Amino acid sequence: MGTITVIGAGNVGQTIAGHMTLLGHSVRMFSRWEREFQPIRDRGGIELFGEINGIGMPDLFTTDIGTATENADVVVVAAPAFAHPGLSESLASALEPDQLVVFQPTVLGSGVELSRHFALADRQPCLIAESATSLYTCRLKDSAKVYVGAVKDSIGISSIPSSRTQEVIDRLVPFFGEHYSPAADSLAVGLSNSNPIYHVPPAVLNFKTVEDSERLPQHELVTPRIAEAIDALDQERLSLSSILHTDTTGFWQFLADAYGVTEGSFVERVVQGYGRQAFPEPDSLTHRYFTEDIPFGLVVWSSIARQIGVPMPLTDGFIAISSVLCGVDFYAEGRTAESLGLAGAEVDDILDVFRNGVR
Repeated sequence: MGTITVIGAGNVGQTIAGHMTLLGHSVRMFSRWEREFQPIRDRGGIELFGEINGIGMPDLFTTDIGTATENADVVVVAAPAFAHPGLSESLASALEPDQLVVFQPTVLGSGVELSRHFALADRQPCLIAESATSLYTCRLKDSAKVYVGAVKDSIGISSIPSSRTQEVIDRLVPFFGEHYSPAADSLAVGLSNSNPIYHVPPAVLNFKTVEDSERLPQHELVTPRIAEAIDALDQERLSLSSILHTDTTGFWQFLADAYGVTEGSFVERVVQGYGRQAFPEPDSLTHRYFTEDIPFGLVVWSSIARQIGVPMPLTDGFIAISSVLCGVDFYAEGRTAESLGLAGAEVDDILDVFRNGVR
């Protein structure tokens, strides 16, 4: 048994903390807000049901990042993407070189951002790892009560430096079992995050139901033509990956790897992959399908693509339309090549940073 720190108390954070506790590990939870822990205390632990069942009470709740991470074997960042920049700055001052931090899930550039903060602080970095998606498909159904729809069969993971990926997998086996497979590098992992591909087109193209807060199941919004839009958006992402000489998992391959879905039309595959969870569509303009998947998904893809001359018109179109619909300049607020310290970088320079970190 080991010690694991979970950064974040949302869907994924509570699922990981609850599951790790049930498996007998020592679990610490960190949140910036003490109030997020009270529902867990009130329920007597985190209740999981569905694919995993039981109630697990973490050993420690804290708002102090140093206390949370001290001597932890594994630190999992399960916070929303918009929290990653601030958390990375804090983690770079707290983590030691022998520790392992895992962004689960990551968005393109989170590992690079953390390595950059280590460099700015003139500190030797810890081992950084990233997975494109969470191992768990889960949703909070009530206070401290999480439905676990699935534990994915296999998800890709990579480290910074990329030469240590197998070491990461080996260190995670005692906690999560053999559910991780090595990805080429953190660039491949970041680009393999399929959330923007599946979340954004149905939400934007069914925007009236979002404004009306109808909370229809997301998979029911995917018509044959919207599925074609999902595929076209995915093809732009895969084209960017090809120019960057990295191996990215496409959306349909992700459904095969994660859920064993390999046959049927695009719509049928979406239903097979997500139908049993029936998670609802966004019910507000501040839902993470907008505030996370666009500025920390589509925008960073678009920014790097522009820098190296790769056209992504559909990606740019969804960003522009979403900015108008949500009343937010997602380009101005999102992660960009510039914010990652990659302004002016050529393809080889970008690859080096994503494989080895900022030095």
